[in-house]
Amino acid sequence: MNCSRCGAAITAQTSTCPSCGARLMSGELDRLARDLGRATKKAIDAGVSVVDKTVKAVEPALDSAAKAVGPAIDDFAKRVKPVADTTVRVAKELADKAVRAAKPAVAKAAEVTEETARKVRQKVKKT
Repeated sequence: MNCSRCGAAITAQTSTCPSCGARLMSGELDRLARDLGRATKKAIDAGVSVVDKTVKAVEPALDSAAKAVGPAIDDFAKRVKPVADTTVRVAKELADKAVRAAKPAVAKAAEVTEETARKVRQKVKKT
């Protein structure tokens, strides 16, 4: 920012010009703030314009790549599905077998626990 009297460079925090001593008015600071706001908006608009142009330039290449890769992804999914289905089926069968194998041991443990609890209750009643 520059002094309105002598044109010397000054900072926004300065209330007087270090070169000529002119007192800066709040109106002048307001004007400078508005100018800064306008300049910032122009810079943002220019940046957005560049990004928009870049997106428009790159978009056809991305669409083309997606169209080229899409069939390969579909083919891969079709080939993997039977393997995934088999994996799920085998995992379920293994889980079912594990449950069947563990069931007698769990039942026996439950019986032993009930018998032990019954014995403890009997001893507690005797005392």
